[in-house]
Amino acid sequence: MKRNRGEIKKPWWFKCLKAVMRLFIKKPDWIGDVDFEDGAIYLSNHAGACAPLTYELYFPKPFLFWGTHEMMGTFSQRWKYLAFTYFYRKKHICKFLSVIIATVACPFIHLFYLGLRPLPTFSDARLKTTIYDSVKVLEKNCSIIIFPEDSADGYHDVLKHYFAGFMKLAECTYKTIGKNLSIFNMYLDKKPKRVFVAPKKDYLTLASQGKNIREVANDLKDEANMLKEKTSL
Repeated sequence: MKRNRGEIKKPWWFKCLKAVMRLFIKKPDWIGDVDFEDGAIYLSNHAGACAPLTYELYFPKPFLFWGTHEMMGTFSQRWKYLAFTYFYRKKHICKFLSVIIATVACPFIHLFYLGLRPLPTFSDARLKTTIYDSVKVLEKNCSIIIFPEDSADGYHDVLKHYFAGFMKLAECTYKTIGKNLSIFNMYLDKKPKRVFVAPKKDYLTLASQGKNIREVANDLKDEANMLKEKTSL
């Protein structure tokens, strides 16, 4: 699968597929600061496949996801990621069933990703490429949705750690094109399907607090967990 280098237009067949999927997948209720903007960063918990699918079908602004690069590699790389990372380590399905599910699902997920066209993310220096391509997307007034949680041992209702890549993106965008990005922090509750949205922030305000980017990311993780507490109301 070719790397998305900042192209925001999605294929016509994918739009048709999403129209069919909306017949079977419920629209979420949006609660909080939902005066969304174009060309912004949106953060959310992952909630397995629920959050990406929900946002792709119902998010009210044009956007692209950040997504792990293994899912945009070769068939073998994608299958290994699904079998031994996603289903086994993150979803905690036994290894035998994980292999079977990955084998069946891989061709269909590949098709979905062809339409999704996410921006691949990396845990090494290649993240600079992701940020460079993302700045081009934001310059076109298209937003970026990022799932910053550390899901190495699975997806948790109470979030444990946020990576700070979104702050590097906001910093690079400001330095490159002079845009002070708005940042929206969200938490998706699967049952009932609701998305809680915290008050809007912006990069310069966050950067002027005297904290490093990891501390800022931790603050937003804590805020997301406070949004999670509202799901019990």
